[in-house]
This record gives sequence, structure tokens and C-alpha cells, in this order.
Amino acid sequence: MRVPLKIFGSLHGRFNELLRFFENFGAPTDDSELSGDIEKFDYLFLGNYVNRGFNSLEVICLLFALKLKFPDHIHLLRGNHEDMRMTKIYGFAEECALRLGEDIRSPLSVYAKINKVFAYLPLAALVEEKILCVHSGLGK
Repeated sequence: MRVPLKIFGSLHGRFNELLRFFENFGAPTDDSELSGDIEKFDYLFLGNYVNRGFNSLEVICLLFALKLKFPDHIHLLRGNHEDMRMTKIYGFAEECALRLGEDIRSPLSVYAKINKVFAYLPLAALVEEKILCVHSGLGK
């Protein structure tokens, strides 16, 4: 990854805080009227996008959309909460079941599809071959 780089830690479903970060420190957009700075900065998100907060769906959908729109500038790492066991314990599964009215046990559910994407997220990022970024450790 290149510098300058903006690094974001655990969001835990707090969508309004994510938007506040973008409002206060610049947003990953190419619209200059919205203080867009995607041409100047890469964005690295260190994981733990879901669980605990009330808007995990909004957080993860926005991050996925940004990754699709700016694949070379938005980087998403996997945190320990991007794990199906953790999402069942700490609230994302329940949020999907209640808000989407779906059976989270179905492999066709939004919940199952998002968890499938989580399994493909990288665990670490290397910034200019000098700084190793991970969520909170390498684990086993």
C-alpha cells in the first residue's frame, strides 16, 4: 500500500461514527464537493466491522460498496469479529435475522453471504514494505 494512508480500527456496527470520521477527516470519494480525497489517500480498515453496534449492516454494506468502487484504494482486513461464531455471539446474526427477516441458517441468506466474504478478507497488510498492519494480533 502507498502512503499517505488513513487507518481505521474497530467500527463494531457504529455507522454514525464512521460517517463522522469521513465528515471530519475527509471521505473516500472522488466528489470534491463532499471533501473527497480518494485520489490522495488510501484507506485501510483493520477489521471488526460488525457486532455490538446497532448498524452493522450499514457499516459492512458501505465498506463493501467502497471496495467495489475504489478497489485499489480501499483495503479491508479481517478482524476477529469477521467470524461466523463471533457474529452469532455478539449480535450481527440477530441483526440480520430481525432487520432482514431472514433465516440466517440458509446458505442463501445475506448473513451467510457476508460471512462468506469475510472468509476471503486478508489478515494483514504491509505498508511500503515497512509497517505490518493486523487487527489485533496474528493468533494461532
